Amino acid sequence: MEYKKIFLGYEDGIKKVSNRVYLSPPSWDCGWYWGFGYLGNARSHYHVDGLKDNGKHPLNLYDALILHFGDTLRVNEKDLWTFAELFQSFYNLKLSAETLGRGGSHLSNNPSKEDIKQNKAVEHINKISLPSIFNQIYKILDNYKK
Repeated sequence: MEYKKIFLGYEDGIKKVSNRVYLSPPSWDCGWYWGFGYLGNARSHYHVDGLKDNGKHPLNLYDALILHFGDTLRVNEKDLWTFAELFQSFYNLKLSAETLGRGGSHLSNNPSKEDIKQNKAVEHINKISLPSIFNQIYKILDNYKK
């Protein structure tokens, strides 16, 4: 499947051209990890998972998407839980692949590095699990193209 930048909705639910928010397509970055979840327009760039921090208390991704886009989000309520689940799974698996690939959290030298490293799991996540998630996210978004 070929992925493209896709319109998701309007920032703060305000329908004006400068508030249009697009999701950038997934990209294999630096030869070792997937970049995905980048949102933006001409004025701002941010990440889907950053929507969960509203400055008051952490939100689940479902509520964060509704709060950010209001009724302009191009995913309806029927599909939104699945959409949020897929994105959260992407972030969880991406972190797992990074930890399992490096052999730790990359804060310092981890003495258990060799016991943590799981190259086959990293390969499975990066070549099978994450591309499957991207496909499912884009299948949902394809339902809402105008």
